[in-house]
Amino acid sequence: MGLKLNTSREAYKEFYGRNTEQMPKLIAEGRVPMSVAELMQRRLEIRNSDTKVKSFYMDDHFVTGDGIIYNPNGMVKIVLNSQHLRDMTPESPRNDGKLVLTVEDYNALQGEEFRQDNIREDDWFSRADVKAHPIWKALARNQTLLNDYTDYIFTEGNYNVAMGIFLSWAYFNGKTPEMIAWSVGGLEKRSDGFSRGVLTSDHGRLLGIAPWMLSASEKGTSGMKKYTEKL
Repeated sequence: MGLKLNTSREAYKEFYGRNTEQMPKLIAEGRVPMSVAELMQRRLEIRNSDTKVKSFYMDDHFVTGDGIIYNPNGMVKIVLNSQHLRDMTPESPRNDGKLVLTVEDYNALQGEEFRQDNIREDDWFSRADVKAHPIWKALARNQTLLNDYTDYIFTEGNYNVAMGIFLSWAYFNGKTPEMIAWSVGGLEKRSDGFSRGVLTSDHGRLLGIAPWMLSASEKGTSGMKKYTEKL
């Protein structure tokens, strides 16, 4: 029996295993995959919770509903609350565990775009670096949330550097754009942001948010009531 994450109804539910197999189950229950921003806030909310609950949220990585698309032209685009990720199934076109998209898909999807040679990655950051990093800012969606979460991780882990961004350029060598989900590491892994885990890994871990938690938005902002300031 899995750990009980909720005091009453299952507001949050874990879906462990291959993302391509678990996402359809999550969606079938009317749930929405937790975003990076919502995971940040959830970890802040459970700071003083029961030891087992805190351990569940803090000790391991989570795969989120936010995606990153790698374009063969050297650009990447962050797509928050990706519909392509929500729609994936075991039959979705893939290349080595990554969703295969088209150039038309890439151009049509909304999201912040970055060039590989203009973004600092594969490195650990100071608190100030994290709070100013454009990818963390995009994923957090809110500067106050990013600041609070960064301070918590650095203080809780007693870190001087943490929350690195680790991309996967070496794994994306296709001729068309490919998408993977953003994952966030646990406290012992310095809460890094990474996109190196394939969607077919047996160790994927999604968190599904229940429909009654989604009244504020169908797109994953319901857990961010405290953080309304926009970047």
